Amino acid sequence: ATTRVVYSTDHGDNLGTRGLWNKDTLYRESAAIPLIVAGPGVPRNATCRTNVSLVDLYPTFLEAVGLPGTPQERTLPGRSLFDIATAPDDPQRAVLSEYHAVGAAGGAFLLAQGRYKYHYYVGFPPELFNIEADPEETRDLAADPAHGQVVREFEARLRAMLDPEAVDRRAKDDQN
Repeated sequence: ATTRVVYSTDHGDNLGTRGLWNKDTLYRESAAIPLIVAGPGVPRNATCRTNVSLVDLYPTFLEAVGLPGTPQERTLPGRSLFDIATAPDDPQRAVLSEYHAVGAAGGAFLLAQGRYKYHYYVGFPPELFNIEADPEETRDLAADPAHGQVVREFEARLRAMLDPEAVDRRAKDDQN
């Protein structure tokens, strides 16, 4: 067999969780997507615990059709899901997600790495969750002084990737 399958869908919806309705939050029930990879070379009946994101699809599809990609494409973020599925779990792999919508007060950015998931909302306080101890994200640790260093580290990592306020301004300009 030579067929490889990648199954995914749109992200979730709050459906009343936390009293919220819609897809406009960064909580797992709204931001997470199902993702299944199968085929030759992919371990069967296995769950990969490495963080992945939709940016991983592009290199996955290039690999699936046997294309190396251009030099510029090889510098894009993302890694083949086929490679990730066969490698040891990497709990320290960071993934970034962002949300911008017409009428939203500000951009929202999610950074997940290790046991923590950090939400940065332009113009609002951040949120921090220990997703190992609290997978339902019910205990925001961002205001807890004991987690102040973790919050500062995640904000620094986010700002090393992008300027959230500048990205938010550009997104709003594009919406007008």
